[in-house]
Amino acid sequence: MTRKPSQGDSSTPDGSERATRGQKLVIVESPSKAKTITKYLGKGYKVMASVGHIRDLPRKLGVDIENGFQEEYEVSPAKEKVVKELKAAAKTANELILATDPDREGEAISWHLLEAIKPPKSLPVSRVLFNEITPAGIQKAMAAPTTINKKLVDAQRARRVLDRLVGYKVSQVLWDKVRRGLSAGRVQSVAVRIIVDREKEILAFNPVEYWVLKGKFAAKLPPSFWMKLVKLGGQPLQLGNKETKRRVADAKEAGDLKAKLEKADYQVTGLETKEKKRNPAAPFTTAKLQQEAAQKLKMSVSRTMQNAQRLYEGVDFGEGPVGLITYMRTDSPRMAPEAVEAARELIAKKYGKEYLPAKARVYTGKAGAQDAHEAIRPTDITRTPESLRGNLEPDQFRLYALIWRRTMASQMEAARFDETVVQTEAAVGKDTATFEAKGEIERFPGWLAVYRADKTEVDAEGIADATKGPEEEDEDDALLPALKVGEALRLEQLDTDQQFTKPPARFNEATLVKELEEDGIGRPSTYASIISTIQDRDYVKKHEGRFKPTDLGMTVTELLLQGFVDLMDPKYTGAMEGNLDRIEEGKLTFKKAMTDFYGPFEQSLAAAGKDMQNLKAGVPTGEKCPKCGDRKKHPGTLLKRIGRNGLFVGCTNYSAEAEKDKCDYTADLEKMEEPEDAPECPLCGTTPMNLRKGQWGPFWACPQYPKCKGIVKADPKGIPVPADEPTGETCPNCGKGFVKRHGRYGEFICCVDYPTCKTVKKEILAVPCPKCGGGLSPRKTRFGKVFYGCVNYPKCDYTAWDKPVPVTCPACKNPTMGEKTKKPRGKDPIQVLICPNCKHEEPMG
Repeated sequence: MTRKPSQGDSSTPDGSERATRGQKLVIVESPSKAKTITKYLGKGYKVMASVGHIRDLPRKLGVDIENGFQEEYEVSPAKEKVVKELKAAAKTANELILATDPDREGEAISWHLLEAIKPPKSLPVSRVLFNEITPAGIQKAMAAPTTINKKLVDAQRARRVLDRLVGYKVSQVLWDKVRRGLSAGRVQSVAVRIIVDREKEILAFNPVEYWVLKGKFAAKLPPSFWMKLVKLGGQPLQLGNKETKRRVADAKEAGDLKAKLEKADYQVTGLETKEKKRNPAAPFTTAKLQQEAAQKLKMSVSRTMQNAQRLYEGVDFGEGPVGLITYMRTDSPRMAPEAVEAARELIAKKYGKEYLPAKARVYTGKAGAQDAHEAIRPTDITRTPESLRGNLEPDQFRLYALIWRRTMASQMEAARFDETVVQTEAAVGKDTATFEAKGEIERFPGWLAVYRADKTEVDAEGIADATKGPEEEDEDDALLPALKVGEALRLEQLDTDQQFTKPPARFNEATLVKELEEDGIGRPSTYASIISTIQDRDYVKKHEGRFKPTDLGMTVTELLLQGFVDLMDPKYTGAMEGNLDRIEEGKLTFKKAMTDFYGPFEQSLAAAGKDMQNLKAGVPTGEKCPKCGDRKKHPGTLLKRIGRNGLFVGCTNYSAEAEKDKCDYTADLEKMEEPEDAPECPLCGTTPMNLRKGQWGPFWACPQYPKCKGIVKADPKGIPVPADEPTGETCPNCGKGFVKRHGRYGEFICCVDYPTCKTVKKEILAVPCPKCGGGLSPRKTRFGKVFYGCVNYPKCDYTAWDKPVPVTCPACKNPTMGEKTKKPRGKDPIQVLICPNCKHEEPMG
């Protein structure tokens, strides 16, 4: 499979001078990484990129099950040119160095490259691992070449074959039972199930009423402080979702209790102060970075990984491309000894020796974690976020700052606090009511100091707030005066507050990643594609930033649970991931793992073909048809079915043999959330109209359909859009009028005959395209975000997010700047001008 690296003479058997004529060919995955590495390796090396995977399984199954699960890989058409160029380069090289990413997938890509290129047998081949793209990191890797790790390759092959077998075979069942085009996956279907199960919990949840009583007390010394009623008769009261033996159940009980408490006398009955420590979190693993970036920076998982990839591969900020962080796909929180020492030196210098623990902190990963790589950390800890300001894109800067601070904090002293708990009691009939308050005073900030950015760093991007420490959230702590046990207290105010227990929250990206990680489903490197796939397949949708399953997702999950109980079990999927780890460790062979899986899976496939409900034929709902269900002869019942626009219920008499028995009743199952103001039917005046989903998105339909076929267009959120509005302008092509119209991507002005006449009026900015000199016009993405592009597209692909304006940059004299609205956290939005060339900022106005 591989050849050992050679450090000696690399001349060919026929005597050609390969060593003097050729170069060492280094193959990486990314063109940007190739550019960075070329700078460091210099002469004698030719660095080329495979641009990701070059071979994959074909569209058909591509796995010979009878022949030991042998794969049938093929070079994708898009990569044929790349492979041809790599083959040509290998023929003239004196050594082939495979330097794809240092993980399972990267190892498999190296193997695929070797299989596709088929270099001359005399050509030495080696494998190097770049854990960081820096001069030192590359030098270290090049000095320690190795061979392709067959165990890693087999583990990745097993993952690919498992995914193909499950996706191909189970999807076929869905095509037979539901509709063509649906997909299932070994990991994606379990991820959807997790979201569906949470939705079921929410739907089944019954809120419980409880009342919270808070009293404002005054002591001898100010200030007054609030205390919460926490016990009654010595038993804890319910103050949240946690169920307790006692709770204040309703308004009457709360009112009666309040009346008694207002007459009672109070004194301090308990006072305890103790030191509390908060230790820093470990450096980032991939999953923890994804979670923290989602929570603190509001970055999606895919956006986080894209920016991390850029930081790893190299960013050019005046010195040429430099890799700023270590490899971003890792399960390990450990740091190299030299990195730990560098962080400790900077902590002592920047914050003082009191912030440095006596010994370096050591972190270990959870059981079963892949420990091949370090944690995600800066390649040079002395490269502070402040030193990179203005040299990185905003998202890159914020993510780097997050990684830098987490790395620094992980080697700092614990934060220390004095926590004071004060209690007061009062007799209420036969019971004793206990009020309690907690106060906290910071004695030493420790690692929290690194999260408190200088005032100069609090800018319009909200960097300081966004990089706030995970344990530094505001708490409901009281500011307490100096108190003594036995000291009298005066009740100044007593409030009652009705509350209800809350259902579990829907998953957002951060909490879904955490759930997948804890269950061992997939790998952190696959989470972005999992989240993207389940949305693209219309199984889940984001609602206010959280995942909600669609009716299609709920239905497909229910059907898969009928036929594939094991496959849909998170524990089973986690165990399969464990088997992949065992292959990597050499404890399990590829063939044995595939054989053990496929036997039970084949039985499930056969059972599912017989037992799974058939939505194509229709699944009885047990309900009668509203239109013909009451007639004496051939009453209709409703069947749940699926069409091209989603799930619906239809009458069993829809295809009745006798014309008189036919019934055309249908109703959508998946209803969109309707805005408050439903429109009136423009044809018959019926109100309100029904919001429905069609091939081109939501629209309003007359409830009298099919008698009345009136419709009103709607935007993607279901809000009715007005009819075409004449602008008074004339179309230069056909002479008819221009109208203001609403399309899939928002409002635009076009000919009244559009699309017969394809004339669309574009707003042309006063700034010419800097690339070709053409006009620039505002446009919208499919998600409604405005950007500015050249009117000569696709011949010219210039685009900009910020509106170009004819203002000369005072710093670099660039003839244009961009208008941008910045939204600092907790502050009003501000308008600034940003130079696209040097990133210089100027306030507007």
